[in-house]
Order: sequence, then structure tokens, then C-alpha cells
Amino acid sequence: MDKLFVYMNGAAKGNPGMAAIGIAITDPDGNVIEEISQLIGRSTTEVAEYQALIEACRFAAAHKPQSVLFFTDSQKVANHINRVFESRAPHIQRLIEIAIGLLNQFPRWRVNYVDAHANMRAPRLVEQAFHQNVRVQVARERLELVLYSRVACLSDVSLQRLIDLSERLLEEEA
Repeated sequence: MDKLFVYMNGAAKGNPGMAAIGIAITDPDGNVIEEISQLIGRSTTEVAEYQALIEACRFAAAHKPQSVLFFTDSQKVANHINRVFESRAPHIQRLIEIAIGLLNQFPRWRVNYVDAHANMRAPRLVEQAFHQNVRVQVARERLELVLYSRVACLSDVSLQRLIDLSERLLEEEA
């Protein structure tokens, strides 16, 4: 692949809070090559934006492009990466170093600031990660409620057998 366009976004629900990244990799004609939507744990929106760039570099590298244009709606990220100004925060400086190290693996690259409308696909992928997490949590909570209701009806002997079984299952998973 000669040229890739990479749209990226990171966000946190709460700041800090649960964070996610969204990345869309397209060819110059706008055809989607790959989409990434994933939770990254507890973080701030600012850190999530840098994590999105770092992961975007890793995913883009797999396609071995000669040129990559990265698009972000974070003016701060674009300005830091393009050395318009520097961050004073040591943890952000470290993320910038990591990102630039990954960016330099590409023969030609550029990180561009775009308005949110031009970067719509990436924030939608971030929201997708959050919604998927909610669905997984709801499904788990439903299973736990069923388990609790069934356990509440067991005799002491059956409850002990269930405990023994659960310990064997935990050993198998370890």
C-alpha cells in the first residue's frame, strides 16, 4: 500500500474515567481498510488521544505504507507531534516520544488537525467501544443474577458441592 489515511480519536467517560480509542484506516479513495474500536482502561481524554495515535501507528505499520496521513480532532496532539509547542507534563512528553518513534518508521508521515465533522468515523468507533463494554457488563450482570437466584435455593450439601466444583473450575482456568 502506497498511501494510507488514518482517522483517530480517544476519549474518557469522566476525566479520568473509562477510556477508549477509535481508529479508521482508509485508502486515498476513502475505502475502509481497517477499523479499531477498543477500551484502553482508566485514563484521561488527553492520554487516550495519544494512545489512539500510538495504536494507529502500530496498525498502519502492518500495511507497510510509504506515506501516512493521520487525522485527529485534538489540536493539542497535532501541535505537540508537529513540534508547534511542547508539553510540560512528563507523562505526555513520554507518550509524544513513543508516538514520534513509531511515526518515524514510515518514510513519509504527517499528523493533521481536522474539525470533529471531518473526523466523524473515529469518535463513532470510540462510542462503539463504550457501548460494547456496556452490553458485556449487562450480560454478565444478568448471568450473575441468575446464578445468585439459583444458589439461594440450594441446600447446604448442594452449596458445598457447588463450591467444590467452582474451585476445580478456577484451577482449570489458571
